[in-house]
Amino acid sequence: MKLLLPLLLLSSAIAHADTTQKPNIVVFLVDDMGWSDLGCYGSELKTPNLDALAKNGLRFTQFYNGARCCPTRASLLTGLYAHQAGVGHMTEERRDESGKVRPGYSGRLNDTSVTIPEVLGNAGYFTAMTGKWHVGQNHGVKPEERGFQRTLSAAAGGFYFPDSKGTRVFYNGKDLGKNADPLPKDWYASDLWPNFGLKFIDEAITEKKPFFLYNAFNAPHFPLQAPAEDIARWRGKFKAGWDKLREERYRRQIAGGLIDAKWPLSPRPEDVPAWDSLSAEDQDRYDHLMAIYAAVIERMDKGVGILVDGLRQRGQLDNTLILFLSDNGGNAEAGVQGRSRGDNLGDANSDVFIGKTWATLNNTPFVRYKHYTDEGGISTPLIAHWPAVIKDGRRGAIEKQPGHLIDILATAVDVAGAEYPAEFKGKSITPKEGTSLLPAFKGEKLARTAPIFWEHEGNRAVREGDLKLVALENQPWRLYDLAADRSEQHDLAAEKPETVKDLSAKWDAWAARANVLPLGAWRAPEAKNPKGSKKRNFEVKAGDHLEGDEAPDLRNRAITLTADFDAPKGDGVILAQGGTLHGLSLSILEGKLVFFLRSAGDTTRVDLPGPFEGAVQAKATLTRDGKVTLSAGGKEASATRKGLIGTNPIDGLTVGDDGGPAVGPYETAAPFQGTLRSVQITLGKKKTS
Repeated sequence: MKLLLPLLLLSSAIAHADTTQKPNIVVFLVDDMGWSDLGCYGSELKTPNLDALAKNGLRFTQFYNGARCCPTRASLLTGLYAHQAGVGHMTEERRDESGKVRPGYSGRLNDTSVTIPEVLGNAGYFTAMTGKWHVGQNHGVKPEERGFQRTLSAAAGGFYFPDSKGTRVFYNGKDLGKNADPLPKDWYASDLWPNFGLKFIDEAITEKKPFFLYNAFNAPHFPLQAPAEDIARWRGKFKAGWDKLREERYRRQIAGGLIDAKWPLSPRPEDVPAWDSLSAEDQDRYDHLMAIYAAVIERMDKGVGILVDGLRQRGQLDNTLILFLSDNGGNAEAGVQGRSRGDNLGDANSDVFIGKTWATLNNTPFVRYKHYTDEGGISTPLIAHWPAVIKDGRRGAIEKQPGHLIDILATAVDVAGAEYPAEFKGKSITPKEGTSLLPAFKGEKLARTAPIFWEHEGNRAVREGDLKLVALENQPWRLYDLAADRSEQHDLAAEKPETVKDLSAKWDAWAARANVLPLGAWRAPEAKNPKGSKKRNFEVKAGDHLEGDEAPDLRNRAITLTADFDAPKGDGVILAQGGTLHGLSLSILEGKLVFFLRSAGDTTRVDLPGPFEGAVQAKATLTRDGKVTLSAGGKEASATRKGLIGTNPIDGLTVGDDGGPAVGPYETAAPFQGTLRSVQITLGKKKTS
């Protein structure tokens, strides 16, 4: 017994030494921040704490997210593509025709996936999270039940202050509401999350365990809110406008080696006005919106500094791997105008979106935004900081190897010396998809062998090497050589049909195995489509919106639209009913009058060339035999389609805009800019055979 006791003590000491040598891991995720919004990625915004991490670590220039909040979080946490984890869209559950939950669209993390904290917890780690969860708490899937031992969380975010609308905080699973103990009396979310992260880290240190902390800021997601004094410091700083600021970011990115000079700056979208064309009043309003965004980013960076300084003070910084990234590209959801509701913009009662204009700046130099699988929607900064491993020769380096969210779990498992399980809690687990980033930290080549894939809302992409195939929903594939053209300006699809065929086949095979199909499954079931109004004649005006049983019943009917308007100077939607699956629109697009119909994805388009001047009466018809005609100003064009619109759209009718998912051929709807006097809709009797 005397000999056994020293051996047991020695064994315990060795085990303790092994455990304490394991690295800590901190993952910062931010919400709705564009690729170019950090100072160290070319921005004029002030992010000194993140810039310092980049200076002493690595910046990845070709790292990718999942184009949207929930899918990104599911993928990051599980090392799987989002559909494999059950969250192919948001947290709404979708079922098939027989009533069974669709595996890729269950709206919550499934039990055939494991999370980083579940894997690391089994490897002796103390696991904690702070911030936004948003992977199925509405279905009972809580962070405490997916491996996190300590939590201060929000089910879905959407607030910054205690008295913000929708504030609801959970502490280790307990609902604290807005401000119950142990929350401080007055808090701001971007300070709250890292401060509680440090409390949890102190518990890990006391228990002498390595720790994994997931700090998921809700910044800079709408509604944008920040302390008034922070906003005031930025007022007037953006009156140079988005055109000039994009060019300045672009030049800094080239000078800093972040992008290749041969990649052109993507052009300003046609529906985004030139800054110099705006009135002084409009410029001031847009400046105010961006000042609020800048303040939110600045406070988020301060939150990063709180945690990093806390790690340094505790002697934990050198052996902590820190990763920082964003869940999608800049957010254009509020359209060109953005949103500015409230008496004091930026306070807890206001509702602010920066809109498409500034989102174009956020994603410099790329195209498109959150939701899309073009580079602007899926590109994220990734900063990696780990002094014990990223040595002097690599500090401050730029890493150009492509990476993806699926790599975060693979990296955590690798550096922690953990084991990814084949089974967990009695369930077979889907094999992880990602590749460890550890070699890149050391300047070595990643061991990636498979292409990288995306799908969100029918937008899809695949990247293999430098070639990327990408498409919008219901649109043909486009092909880009990202080494020569990462801003996606020169489509090579027509020049390289065999490459398109090869990559699209790989995407199809992935979609089939990864629970992506059927495309469109993220939408509400067709059974919920409204019956529509019994009326057959409608007279509507600009600004009218008809939903559900007030909207026209388009099913199996001849349709006549007559619109009287004064010709606008730019593009805009005259009328739209429906979404990306069923519906119709009449619009001015690229100077043409366009009548567009779709049913079950089958589209018909008739264009009437402009220009149009003065008073215009446009008439668009769909006859019972499928003939489509468009006339205005003495000109007429026609086409023939296979049939009528077979299903009434879920989305209602909007006059002067397209208020829901885009039904027309436009990527993003532009409001009608001219005077729209009236629109008449006449429906034929329902065709029964």
